[in-house]
Amino acid sequence: MHHYRRFHALLPSNLLSRILQGNVTLHDIREDGQHFAISMGLSRPWDKEGEISLNLEVNGEIVFLLSFTIVPGWVVQSEAGEVLLISRIQGTKGCYREIQLATKAMYDVAPSPLLLAALQGVANAFGIREFAGVSAARQSGPDYEEHTASLEQAYDSFFSQLGIAPNAAGFYLSSISVEDKPLASIKQGHKLRTRQRRAFKRDIQMACAAYFEEFVQVSSRELPA
Repeated sequence: MHHYRRFHALLPSNLLSRILQGNVTLHDIREDGQHFAISMGLSRPWDKEGEISLNLEVNGEIVFLLSFTIVPGWVVQSEAGEVLLISRIQGTKGCYREIQLATKAMYDVAPSPLLLAALQGVANAFGIREFAGVSAARQSGPDYEEHTASLEQAYDSFFSQLGIAPNAAGFYLSSISVEDKPLASIKQGHKLRTRQRRAFKRDIQMACAAYFEEFVQVSSRELPA
């Protein structure tokens, strides 16, 4: 309920309807005859948890997604008024080639950090200053044990590589502005590419923030008293 109240307060009804009934394109890139896009829409065809997804599209097909919900901070033991809770980071089955194509075209930025940059932009537009990620152990699917290793790689390893440790509640809680590793720690020969990747992610973040900033009411960025 918090999630939908906040989306309703933040966005005009026509845009919210488009997000819930389809996908809206936040940013697109055309490279070598290919069309890459970041879009936002309802996470699943049916709505049980309220999740919204940021999607990586290749030539109109969703190949990877990151799902989130706006939650009160206390849910994840944060002192912030509200937090973006990342609940799903997942590629589309059978789209490995498309994912490789997108990664190569985007300075070798993999889909997970790419969509996290998009989420950071959304958070900045919405006035939200923290995000939290679920751990692999919090994935409640019936085949969890069968996919433990891949889930830990997708969630725990991803957040740990960003320098984020789980809090006492088991969530990977962080400021929206995740601090990059110092360039001095990057091996010689990789620094130029690292700068390019970081600049590209900043561009994605700014583009996604800019998309929403023209819609979001400034007064709606603050939680109601």
